[in-house]
Amino acid sequence: MGMHIGLVAAQTSVAELSAALLKACPNLELVASQKEFASADDLWAWKEANEQFVSAADWSQDTPGKSVYMFWQDGPWAILLDPDYTLASNDNLLQTLSSTFGKVLSFVVESAGGCAFFWCYENGVQRRQISNTDGEVTLEGEPLAEETGIDANNYYMEETEALWRAFGIAPYERLESAVGCIAISVIDRTDYSDL
Repeated sequence: MGMHIGLVAAQTSVAELSAALLKACPNLELVASQKEFASADDLWAWKEANEQFVSAADWSQDTPGKSVYMFWQDGPWAILLDPDYTLASNDNLLQTLSSTFGKVLSFVVESAGGCAFFWCYENGVQRRQISNTDGEVTLEGEPLAEETGIDANNYYMEETEALWRAFGIAPYERLESAVGCIAISVIDRTDYSDL
């Protein structure tokens, strides 16, 4: 079974993380939000109804498309689910969030592309990064205590799940129940065509 997930975790509340995200990303315009979901099916239905893919060829400032991000509380961690991996892999955003909240973790796994990434920022500084791209693993920073027993040199899906557990995070359990989940729909009118 594959894994396709992007997560950002910060030691704060869901309300504070969602507000900090919008403050750190002024290009994101909030267009809708939902705070109560009766079930995971309701959460995913809301996501589908409030997102809109627009290809680069069809993009304009009048038709920018919409993205949906979901948040939930998991013990001391507020979790952001980023289905497109753009926020979860944004070093500047992770640095900014960690300047606000202290410790911020980010996990990206895309098994279809054979890659997995982990970042740990603390007080605005990157402490650790593990990158696996097609089996080539790069390690930056000193190993964290939570990595004990995890083979970082073979970092992939199992190691990602082990690292979640070491930090006390259980993302799939919260998503399956949708208890305490909130979702936001945003648009970005920034023209990225020059990039």
